Amino acid sequence: MNCPNCDCYTPDDSPVCVHCGEQLPAVEAVPRKRQSAASFPSRSVHSGRNSGILSNRSVLVVGIIALVGVLLFFLFRSSSPHAYVTDFPDGPINLTSMIESGKTNIVDLYSEYCPPCHAIAPYLEKLAKARPDIHVIRIDINRKDHKGIDWGSPIARQFNLRSIPHFLIIGGEGKVLKEGKSAYKKVVDMIKETVNQ
Repeated sequence: MNCPNCDCYTPDDSPVCVHCGEQLPAVEAVPRKRQSAASFPSRSVHSGRNSGILSNRSVLVVGIIALVGVLLFFLFRSSSPHAYVTDFPDGPINLTSMIESGKTNIVDLYSEYCPPCHAIAPYLEKLAKARPDIHVIRIDINRKDHKGIDWGSPIARQFNLRSIPHFLIIGGEGKVLKEGKSAYKKVVDMIKETVNQ
């Protein structure tokens, strides 16, 4: 029978509800025909007022965990071996403000729509993690909401880009050591020496 107080199922032979503990009304004994287990109707058991998928307390806990996760992401993002820079305004960028002094800075100009850029990105991350003397700066050349590689973006025009990924290697004092194909070759050599050992 279902408890009149909490509407949860309790076996007929129990004097109190097994869920809320309330006294159950007496049940008259009615003779029953013997039935096989297969012929019994299926009965759903539910837990009354907290029968939703998530209770209010669960929603609150999930919300707090999500908030802490977001805060930790933004707190520790700066300690990443990469500096990801995206969504620039309609103007050139200042690389001097992004480089780390005393380190070899690898600037990777890329686009989300560039398959070779995606292919080399994990190796750049491994290189930056394996070599504390290297700082990788990844800059998406695309303007916000532009579909395809944005060859007309301010960043693409600033660096006169004709192909990507386009690399610059900048010393810790801010001097550009290599750019373009020679920088790409140097980065690939560094990856081979460090990551593929």
